[in-house]
Amino acid sequence: MGISPEQARALSSVVDRRWSVIKYAAASRAVVLVLGAVSNTIINDYDASTSLVLPDASLIFESVLRTLAHVFVRWDSFYFLHIADAGYVHEQEHAFFPLLPMLMRLVASTLLMPLAGWVDRRIVLAIAGLVISNASFVLAAATLYVLGCVTLRNERLAYVAALLFVAAPASAFMSAVYTESLFAWLVFSALLLIARRHYAWAALCLCASGLCRSNGILYAGFFVWDLVVCSDAWRSRRYVALTVQAVRAAMLVTVSMLGFVAFQAYGHRTFCQQPTEAAGVPRPYCNSALSTVYSFVQAEYWDVGFLKYYTVRQLPNFALAAPMVALSVAGLYKYAAYDPLRIATLGWRQRRTATGAVVPLETAFFGRELLPHVYLWVLLLGIATTTMHVQVVTRFFSSVPAVFWFAAHAVANGDQWQRRMVVGYFVAYGLAGVILFCNFFPPA
Repeated sequence: MGISPEQARALSSVVDRRWSVIKYAAASRAVVLVLGAVSNTIINDYDASTSLVLPDASLIFESVLRTLAHVFVRWDSFYFLHIADAGYVHEQEHAFFPLLPMLMRLVASTLLMPLAGWVDRRIVLAIAGLVISNASFVLAAATLYVLGCVTLRNERLAYVAALLFVAAPASAFMSAVYTESLFAWLVFSALLLIARRHYAWAALCLCASGLCRSNGILYAGFFVWDLVVCSDAWRSRRYVALTVQAVRAAMLVTVSMLGFVAFQAYGHRTFCQQPTEAAGVPRPYCNSALSTVYSFVQAEYWDVGFLKYYTVRQLPNFALAAPMVALSVAGLYKYAAYDPLRIATLGWRQRRTATGAVVPLETAFFGRELLPHVYLWVLLLGIATTTMHVQVVTRFFSSVPAVFWFAAHAVANGDQWQRRMVVGYFVAYGLAGVILFCNFFPPA
């Protein structure tokens, strides 16, 4: 079947905008890398640990690569670099998932193989990590744009959201040897595949995301939402069909969780079938099926737990997290207030509906398609503010599409004050974060 001239122009617009997002995303990574290198040259590092991790360079070319790696191998990057170089040696390293180190090894032994023999292995691995993170960021921005077009049904809002992602407050972490960009790309890809009903491929993407970050398993709930909650079998009382859909969703969820489960099984085998670092003392995860290596390590080495961060000395970190928390609360309130009945009934009843292939800019954020994203947003906000180191909420939310969709809604439909607040926060926090991160200053 042919398409009309109007449809052809719309498709052309989407393609053009996608390339525009890619160009802006690539340019933003160049700005981050240059700003980081320049600020590191001007400002003395708060901590000189990187010099102990990366060896001295003897050649000029190696020295240039070492300088770039030195700027962006900070904080948790040490762990990823060590895992890529030597594997999982220490128990606490099981807080960091294996996909990024595995890909660093792969890129170092293929794409960067010509550097072997000229550049130290650890420097090559660090550069491989930078390549993966920055390439993933560009892919994530483009994928978020397409996901926005499909979910919001408004290309302009999707475009603004993608540009805000490009200027995300967590810019430093998105370019460094961290998992944020890779995870965001995998999650956005999975959500796009689910929106297009390509469930098997989406499950594989989420399986890979579970090898990247622990919260990847939460996104598997979209299968349940799509196949069970939104199933017409509920209303028509076709319980056999509903059971089939439920079984299908369970299988997809299982596949999605395999990456996370496999990594926990590896840690269990490593530390429960041989003496541990703790003088052979059995760990809780060795005696309980409900305890994982990851949860134990987070609590034991990083003091992560329910309300454990609520102390007076952590007030500055709560202040750093406050803008993102406030943005989230505002977005959730706005969406819920638009149609409270829809929120309360899982979308089975709603007072207002948007019809047509294109939704007006003013109401695009309030579509029913965003409902599961909003529920996930609520869950992640609760986790971030009660059990995590709260200052990491900016990068924790770098893979939550609804955050950028609401920010885009505020920019596109709000008054001048709202636009300045949102854009100013994204840009200023992002640039300041680059300078602080690259000179080893907190927050991390």
